[in-house]
Amino acid sequence: TDEQMFVQTQGKVEPSTRTQAASEVMGRVVEVSPMFKVGGVFTKNEIMLEIDSSDYKSALASADASLADAKLMLAQEQARAEQAQRDWEKLGRGEPSDLVVRKPQIASAKARIAAAEAAVEKAKRDLDRTKLRAPYDCRVEAVYTDLGSYIMPGARLADLYSKDALELRVPVTLEELGYLNGGEVVGADVKVNANIANKSRQWSGKVVRSEGMVDRTTMTMYLVVGLKQNEQSDVFGLPPAGMFVRASITGDVMKNVFRIPRKALQPNNTLLTMTEENKLRIVSVEVARTLKDSVLVSGGLKNGTYVITSAMETPVPGMKLALDKEQADEDQPIVP
Repeated sequence: TDEQMFVQTQGKVEPSTRTQAASEVMGRVVEVSPMFKVGGVFTKNEIMLEIDSSDYKSALASADASLADAKLMLAQEQARAEQAQRDWEKLGRGEPSDLVVRKPQIASAKARIAAAEAAVEKAKRDLDRTKLRAPYDCRVEAVYTDLGSYIMPGARLADLYSKDALELRVPVTLEELGYLNGGEVVGADVKVNANIANKSRQWSGKVVRSEGMVDRTTMTMYLVVGLKQNEQSDVFGLPPAGMFVRASITGDVMKNVFRIPRKALQPNNTLLTMTEENKLRIVSVEVARTLKDSVLVSGGLKNGTYVITSAMETPVPGMKLALDKEQADEDQPIVP
């Protein structure tokens, strides 16, 4: 038969994105959202806290005034240049120099405008930075400031993590990795399950990447699974961050194998079988994979062979066998 391979593992649910929110300006915290607590939830661009903006509004007004002065200076220099050109045409000879027609003065005035415009943009950015906004749909993991605190640029304000983008980091042995599309695991389907409040919950996802490094202690490689929200409308549409869950990764289809109860496998990868003459025969087999309760045999067995699953104290090849009726349902011929 053809057997679909699955790799069973487990791991801890982690947010896909974590952020350390820090202040970009200095000042006193004058307003804090009621949700700015551990566990608080924010949508993207929602205001989390505000810093006193008085000084930054003044800086913006000053920058606007400087820009207006720079534009006035340019207009005056352009008027003087036109007058100088007319005077030269009446009294001068040849071509006037750049200084006479005030070209350097005009260039300087234009540069002042560019600098003033940049100062206005900076003042606007600083004013906007007095409001700490959520960078994405997130949940607060930790807070480091509160109402009335005076903060400096770079001060750590809160730790945030993505609310609806979660991933699962799971270990897979090198042997099991070979059952996952020959090691090309990205895109493999994953089923995730856990028990919450005595109820089994299930989620789905896909392998999004492999960390690539092998842990020398355990000889495992870690895969990262991106989780999808399930169709349940309750709070457990996704597993909570930090929770340990079980995962089943869909692998290759193993062709032309027999599934045998694990207890039937004898030492040295042998099986006890019964011939057509009801005699014992010990055969060597090739074990493709060992599972929890069964083994997959890829060679050494023929169609219709009876495999003995009941215990035998001293099996001797050629000994006469009798099929117990009570075991008839258990000792079935192997048919692909």
